[in-house]
Amino acid sequence: MPKQKVSDKFIIKQSLLVFRKKGFYNTSMADIAEACGLLKGSLYHYFKSKEELMKAVIAYLHNYYKNEIFALAYDEQLGIKQKLKMLADASENQFFASESGCLFGNLALETSGNIPEFSNLVKDFFTEWMKAMEHIYAHQYPPDKALQLAQDSVARVEGAVMMMRLFNDKEFLRRAHRDIMAQLE
Repeated sequence: MPKQKVSDKFIIKQSLLVFRKKGFYNTSMADIAEACGLLKGSLYHYFKSKEELMKAVIAYLHNYYKNEIFALAYDEQLGIKQKLKMLADASENQFFASESGCLFGNLALETSGNIPEFSNLVKDFFTEWMKAMEHIYAHQYPPDKALQLAQDSVARVEGAVMMMRLFNDKEFLRRAHRDIMAQLE
């Protein structure tokens, strides 16, 4: 028998797993309701549409990265190499645990141009990530070079995640992280 009452946060977490696995367009509200143990109609009491739910998932995941992962870049108790290493470890923990890669990268490819409000939210996430990386590089490089390295690092990780998924080989991401770390040597 389906659950009668759940929290918004529970629905968001379950939806994240479904969206990550199936993508936005291939996920139905029925898929999400099933993952939450709800009847499909009950789901609409929490979120009016799949788009509204995806926005909540994006906000939830962005806040998680901002507070738990990107915050490492601003921890002045850590050295710059230690910050990069911790960010790389967090990245590998996230991406190695999921067969689906990066929800933000996948969503950018799947919906850019079709759902502008998603594009803006995904850009915000990547901008936050690049700022965190730029902050680290700024300890060793002038501002223009720090920004370029930050942009290249994020692009390198996202490309490595895609290749890792395609070839089922984690070495793509490990090598990307080693190359990023080498920027500080």
